[in-house]
Amino acid sequence: MNNLENFEEIDQDKAVRMIKEILKLEQENLKTKKYKDSEMVDKIKNIIEEEVRKCY
Repeated sequence: MNNLENFEEIDQDKAVRMIKEILKLEQENLKTKKYKDSEMVDKIKNIIEEEVRKCY
């Protein structure tokens, strides 16, 4: 049995939207150093969770 059979198809538009938002956040933080690594991880998790919530 292929493990990928359990996954739904990835919505390319949503994936691109998340990637753009994460990259924008990373670029801004590189300039400002406003957030620590752990804070960035939390912000990225929030971006992903928000996008998942939009699906349902």
